[in-house]
Amino acid sequence: MRNWGLGRGKWVFVDWMGVEPGYGTQWGGAITEGWSVPHGITLKVHEPTVDHGLAIAADRPWEQGYISPYSTFLEDGGTLRCWYENGGGIGYAESNDGAAWLKPNLGLQEWNGSTDNNLIDINRHGHGIFIDPVAEESERYKMVSCHWTETERKVLGAVSADGLHWTPLPRPLMEHQHADTQNIALHDAELGKYVLYTRQMDGISNRRGVNRTLSDDFRHFPDSHPVLENNPLDAPDLDIYCNGYSPWPGATDAHLMRLSMYERTPDTMNVHLATSRDGMFWHRPLGQDPWIETVPSAEGPYNTVYACAGVIPTGNREWSTYVGVNRRLHNEPLERKTGALGESGLVRASVREDGFVSLSSRGRGGFWTVPFELNSDSIRVNAHSLYSGFLRCQILSSSPGDVGSDTRFIRTIEGYTLEDCQPLVGDHLDAPFTWNGSADLGHLRGQTVRLRFDLFKADLYAIRF
Repeated sequence: MRNWGLGRGKWVFVDWMGVEPGYGTQWGGAITEGWSVPHGITLKVHEPTVDHGLAIAADRPWEQGYISPYSTFLEDGGTLRCWYENGGGIGYAESNDGAAWLKPNLGLQEWNGSTDNNLIDINRHGHGIFIDPVAEESERYKMVSCHWTETERKVLGAVSADGLHWTPLPRPLMEHQHADTQNIALHDAELGKYVLYTRQMDGISNRRGVNRTLSDDFRHFPDSHPVLENNPLDAPDLDIYCNGYSPWPGATDAHLMRLSMYERTPDTMNVHLATSRDGMFWHRPLGQDPWIETVPSAEGPYNTVYACAGVIPTGNREWSTYVGVNRRLHNEPLERKTGALGESGLVRASVREDGFVSLSSRGRGGFWTVPFELNSDSIRVNAHSLYSGFLRCQILSSSPGDVGSDTRFIRTIEGYTLEDCQPLVGDHLDAPFTWNGSADLGHLRGQTVRLRFDLFKADLYAIRF
């Protein structure tokens, strides 16, 4: 079972967990203004900045005019790496900034009598690649992919030392799994297990969704179980087509999916956002609205938009994700999806660091956290305030009897009131709160505390401990 809670590393606001709900009415109906009730705040999903133009286009002969959205983006040792399906196999590209990508000549795979290309030495459909932090060097990179025919549905595996030279595993990782799109796996340090997110097909309604399975051994996964399906507000012709899973970078208590959602009637795809604390229970904070609906270009919008795998840092204030785009409809044959340069490719969509979701106040707002043990020497935030806006924080002592229902257990700590806190103004990725000129909280380490936040025209993206 996964442990989570405030006070460990970085806390982001994928939901209301960690925010004290308070009480508006005392037991017995005593006259009161309420206790620790959050006010004036919302969970706000932020739109990404979508680039105009393709980051990776089908500009090589062996790509045969087609770039598939089944692509993986990773950062390794300061180098940004991409593996992308195309008409000739799986291509490889590198970048320093996430915008301009180089396709190196690898000399590994023959195409049309020559190895002068950027194709890696394995060709698998629906691949997802990850770096395994606990593996031997020879298996540091791992790949999951699908084998799909009219009679077989399997998840396959492969291992590599460098991400270019691959060894296929002799036996499927999973048998009888309806995994005919991109599969995504990782080694979860908190669980100490390999986690695989794959495709499921509901046999009753014939709609697609996301399944999950865990294993101690990468070479074999048990049966998977649904973790995200359509909800009753979804149209009956809407499918969750690809999961686009990623752990939230730097956080142990947050997970993302950038879902490729298939609308069967118009035969189009767009990208929705889903978030989770534990990777098992998911919700879509925008409801039925897409996170990326279309992608602009000089020749007109791309209306078929899929999410690729990976969230990577591309600047000191920026994270990038990528989407695969095509001007053709989903079920048009492949030969109609190939052709002129720009017909398909991969496009960058960026957010500020931790900038998928924030706790936002349009005017004055505030909230208290649930109690937690303080195990850091400072409290830092990723936050932004508009002109004349600000954020302040108070630290309150919370005794072990505090279960969120009685103010008797909460005490003000002298010197750490809202009035003692220097307001944070402007844009900050990692700024400490200070009280009476000092950010040092070493003397409060180990104490059970609550935080009280006071916001005015501000977005709080993350609390760092």
